[in-house]
Amino acid sequence: MKINLVLFVFWMMLSVPIVGTSVAEDNAFGSLITNTETTISAIDSPAADVIDKSVHPLLQHPVKSYILMGVVTSKTVKIGLIRANNGEEYFVKVGDLLGNAEGTITVINGIGVEVTEENKVISLPVRNRSASIESAE
Repeated sequence: MKINLVLFVFWMMLSVPIVGTSVAEDNAFGSLITNTETTISAIDSPAADVIDKSVHPLLQHPVKSYILMGVVTSKTVKIGLIRANNGEEYFVKVGDLLGNAEGTITVINGIGVEVTEENKVISLPVRNRSASIESAE
């Protein structure tokens, strides 16, 4: 039994240098690197939407990309809570701007918020569930 174990260990020690020979001096990650002819560099890739950080987060994206988390309405106060794409939440009121097409919030009611852009009205309904639960599905 001991002789079999010694022979097995001896055989493993001899086979590792033979089987484990690599071309590390040429390319240690040979199987991980793709063909350079098919690789697209960041310079050649299509440009992503550039977001101007000097613009308020509620004015950076289309209206439909925002999430209306809730509204508070009374006879004198109408306030909406909107989650922007950066994850931050902002209170808005009638007359505030929303979206990247110069939309103005014209109505806040128990159903949601209406934003008027040029000649069209966009509705954002109040979410019944948490946006974080919805994005996990």
